[in-house]
Amino acid sequence: MRLISTFLFFCIALTSMAHATDSNWQCPENLKQIRPTLEAGDLNLCDTVKSAKLVLVVNTASMCGFTPQFEGLEALYQEFKDQGLLVLGVPTADFGGQEYDDAKKTSKVCHANYGVSFPVFHKSCIRCDTPDPLLKLVADTSGTAPKWNFYKYVFDPATGHSESFNSMTTPGASSLRNAITTRL
Repeated sequence: MRLISTFLFFCIALTSMAHATDSNWQCPENLKQIRPTLEAGDLNLCDTVKSAKLVLVVNTASMCGFTPQFEGLEALYQEFKDQGLLVLGVPTADFGGQEYDDAKKTSKVCHANYGVSFPVFHKSCIRCDTPDPLLKLVADTSGTAPKWNFYKYVFDPATGHSESFNSMTTPGASSLRNAITTRL
């Protein structure tokens, strides 16, 4: 009986420590805002990020050679959303001006052409005076700013850390999938 009690105490202590670690990351002030998405209405960035177990942030562009990656990103989202993965698309025109100014055109590419169901925000920027706060957060925490469209960042809201993957890393790449599955 004493062994069972000790084991239960140990399990409770581990659970408490894991829960305490989960709440270490505090949402930065610049993420405390409501952002419009193309189809999902307005999202509170902090609440949205903190409610996920893991967030895949992607700087997207509708007229880029990497745009077909939307299909693979949607497949990842469908495969892992029930385990806590949230995919967030942040369209930018920083690299080659390959994003529409018109949100309806961007929406058509994402939703009609590729069947995207994860939230995609309105056009923003990363190489500007006021960079998108979500892209800035993941670039800063990974130590790597996007160098082209479709850079991917696996962000862990429990720790506040992110890992970056360049444009050439497809959504089906084992390195990206491993980064997701080992954290879910």
